[in-house]
Amino acid sequence: MQITITGRHLGVTDAMKAYARTKVEKLLRFAGRATQAAVTMDVQHQDHEVEIVLDVPRGARLVVKAQAPDMYAAVDLAEHKLAMQLRKAKDRRQDHHRGERAPAAGAPPAAAGAGPGEGLSTYEDVIERLRRGE
Repeated sequence: MQITITGRHLGVTDAMKAYARTKVEKLLRFAGRATQAAVTMDVQHQDHEVEIVLDVPRGARLVVKAQAPDMYAAVDLAEHKLAMQLRKAKDRRQDHHRGERAPAAGAPPAAAGAGPGEGLSTYEDVIERLRRGE
């Protein structure tokens, strides 16, 4: 993955570049096939702003902006926001229909908390089990 780090209104030191690079590379566990990342560091009066643009396959582009009084804190905040976006995107891509199978059409539903061989419980038995915390 290609990582580009630039500065606007400030000179980006090697330490800041290394810090930002490690934070962006850490995100590869969520976006393993990301193609490009661009980190832009900016200073507006007393606020430090970091913008991270991450290109992932299939034309998706994730953009995150974060402000903090310190540049390193802004990088941390932007990394956290981008991780949340990547987790959310990954959850959207997953197939949520692979859970437990539905019971057969003619089969009676199993009683809550009933072991094998036990029949259906009455309403009073279920309420009593819930009161006991079972």
